[in-house]
Amino acid sequence: MSSSEAALSRRFLLAAVLTVAGLAGGCFQPLYSDYTTSTMGGSVKTALRGIEIPEIKGLIGHYFRNELVFELDGSGEPDAQKTAKLEAAISESVQVVTVDYANGRADSAVLVATATWKLTRNGTAEVLASGTNSVRVPYERSSQRFATVRAARDAQVRAAKNLATIVRGQIAADLTS
Repeated sequence: MSSSEAALSRRFLLAAVLTVAGLAGGCFQPLYSDYTTSTMGGSVKTALRGIEIPEIKGLIGHYFRNELVFELDGSGEPDAQKTAKLEAAISESVQVVTVDYANGRADSAVLVATATWKLTRNGTAEVLASGTNSVRVPYERSSQRFATVRAARDAQVRAAKNLATIVRGQIAADLTS
């Protein structure tokens, strides 16, 4: 096979791959597009703006709620009509990963945060979506008490943000018709 025949077959292969990719690209529709319809009527973006989130207990619950409110309705429109309600509960636990056996102190830990949530339509008890999501956030522990407390709090905030992102994506996927 000469080099010109090899170049011709590579060009043909490239053209075939680009043609298939172009045809398949027309089937893709972004999840957060204005044209993606939801099971609640209207677009998914509008449905996400219509979700009411009451206060959630605990520090992670507070940060989780605030982040989820921002991610669902980043526009800041206060007059958006709430058509659904998200009820959530957050639990957390700490797992010790490594221990310094010389002084018996944990060097690092992993915060495991779990959100159990349910989205219901306002006015009815119809469950639109539900789920349980967990995240694991590692952090370092120090011999200095304040540094360890601050690292644990930062891990809680990171866990809440990660959970909010995961829950928002799952809600949007579940609301897509």
